[in-house]
Amino acid sequence: MSNNTIIIILAGILVAAVLFLAAALLTERRVKSRNAVKERHGSGKNFWYSSYLYFSRLFITKNYIARVRKRIQIMELADNWTIGRSTMKFAFMSFFSALLVFVILAALGRDLYFFVIAILTAVIVHDQILGLFVDRVENKIMVQFERFLGDVRHNFHEHGMIDEAIFDSIENCGYEMSLHAHRIYEILTANDVEEEIEKYNEVAPNKFFKTFIALCQTILRFDDRKVDDKSMFLTNLNYLKQEINIELLKRQKLNYLFKSLSIIAMAPIFTIKPMEMWAVANLPELVKYYSGAYGFVEPIILFALVILSYQLINKLQSNVQTSRTLSVLEDKLLSIRLVSKTMDRLVDANYSKASRYTELLKNTASESGVNAFYLKRIIYGSAAFAISLFVFFNVYSITRYNILNSVGADMDRETQSTNKEAADEMRDLDRGILLKYKGTTPALEQIQKEIQESGGIRDADMSASASERIYKKLVSYNNQYFKWWQLLICFLIAFMAYNIPYLILVFRKKILQMGMEDEVMQFHSIIIMLMYIERISVDNILQWMEQFAVIFKGSISRCINNFEHGDIEALEQLKIDEPFLPFTRLVENLQAASDKISVQQAFDELIIERGYYQEKRKQDNEMMIASKAMYGKMIAFTPLIATLLLHMLIPFLLESMNQLLNYSEQLRDIL
Repeated sequence: MSNNTIIIILAGILVAAVLFLAAALLTERRVKSRNAVKERHGSGKNFWYSSYLYFSRLFITKNYIARVRKRIQIMELADNWTIGRSTMKFAFMSFFSALLVFVILAALGRDLYFFVIAILTAVIVHDQILGLFVDRVENKIMVQFERFLGDVRHNFHEHGMIDEAIFDSIENCGYEMSLHAHRIYEILTANDVEEEIEKYNEVAPNKFFKTFIALCQTILRFDDRKVDDKSMFLTNLNYLKQEINIELLKRQKLNYLFKSLSIIAMAPIFTIKPMEMWAVANLPELVKYYSGAYGFVEPIILFALVILSYQLINKLQSNVQTSRTLSVLEDKLLSIRLVSKTMDRLVDANYSKASRYTELLKNTASESGVNAFYLKRIIYGSAAFAISLFVFFNVYSITRYNILNSVGADMDRETQSTNKEAADEMRDLDRGILLKYKGTTPALEQIQKEIQESGGIRDADMSASASERIYKKLVSYNNQYFKWWQLLICFLIAFMAYNIPYLILVFRKKILQMGMEDEVMQFHSIIIMLMYIERISVDNILQWMEQFAVIFKGSISRCINNFEHGDIEALEQLKIDEPFLPFTRLVENLQAASDKISVQQAFDELIIERGYYQEKRKQDNEMMIASKAMYGKMIAFTPLIATLLLHMLIPFLLESMNQLLNYSEQLRDIL
């Protein structure tokens, strides 16, 4: 079966699968209420849930389905039937999108390295698509939550009871939000509210849900009060709605600015082969670059650059606050006792560096520990070293193959095409002698004698010319071996790859630092919500700030842990840990509230200058989004520029210089 036939069959299977999936999506009815969920669950006749049951038990796919379900379960607080359906929808869409990418890339090149790169690219695209689907669900829940808060506000006006206002608002909100609203109602009416809140916070979709349930619990505990003839609870609901709207607007702007950048970053992958065909059609001599060692190494560099750019763009745009790259592989390796002990010894031997890495992991909100971080670096370095060795040895293999199957400079391309039989005879003659004398350095006379004895060329002048050609080929062929300086290059590449996880963390920290001002403004909003509550303490405010924090989360957590040993000292250390000026001023107000005056007096300026802070926050968000968009565009167009430079411009320049040198030698001979 030919390669074209295989590609056609794969494409046919893909099209059929996509059509089947589209038909299933169009015919699937959306569940509108909890009762409908239970009714359908009882029947058990549903394509998505039946698929989930089947694939979750299948040995090959059960781990994959479990991974997808874990990500979906965070976003949908639903029963097993609903989560199973959502899991299969996300799994099918992401899998078939990745399969489409794989088929296209596999069709572009039909050799081993294109196949491997196609698989790697498809895996990355699959993971990113799954992340985009999760972001879409989270945005949908946030929109429903914002509307739900409006309904709660309206119902609270009528009877002034929080739990009843939540219960009355369940019927009018969307399906996903109704599940969370029902759960919040159950928590607020439970016997042990605080324990139930702690359980809910582990599965809450985002910080806004945590804030809402904490506000409700605080009001139920300390009662509502009037501030400037306004209900404190209703005022705080307005502040929370403002926070949600700010977050939604920020995400919408980022999605708008980044929506085509990922496509731009990935586009060069699909242009490599068409550009190569066009270049060879216009300048046939370029085929020696594309079919040789250059044509093997250069696409690998381009693919690596494309994948890296795609990842960086998604990190710039992503709303996900945690990072767990290679988590499955890391967890499995760390479960091995020998690997775990080795990492422990490595951390102990580099304690000062490990402490800095631990601090960096905390500042970037990474869930990975320092042991997993070191293991990830070793995996990256080892993989890069192995790939570098593979590339070098494959380059030698390609070069030797081209030397054995080349005709020679003394027979031009036009002569080869018109006299194919003579070209084949010359190629066979050269190959036979090269294979016989490979690894040795025979004299020209010995090669010439071998040519004459073989009966290929009898003429003395022609055999002398052929012997010189074969001798040059033999020298070049024997020179294709692994050299010591290439081993140094492999170690250098491995060292660079070893530092990639660290550079990614530094890059992530830079991204998070863009939002420092915005996070401080969020803290202001939280304090405004809390400052009028009776018996509110600095410790309580810090706990609320920790729930909202991303950039300052690690430092605030340490401050809370040290608070009972001395509040002023803990806050002073917090200022040292985070010297960002707006945050330092906020901590100074907390120190004043802890030692001298009340929380309300310490932060009364926030109410007075709230309008200014709102405008400043809006301006800072616009500047942050503009900065991210600028960096995103630079990263997105880098692969395209590199493709034009490496795949088109450099081969053209090299061949032009080569032809110019040949013409110069010919003119010198004539003159």
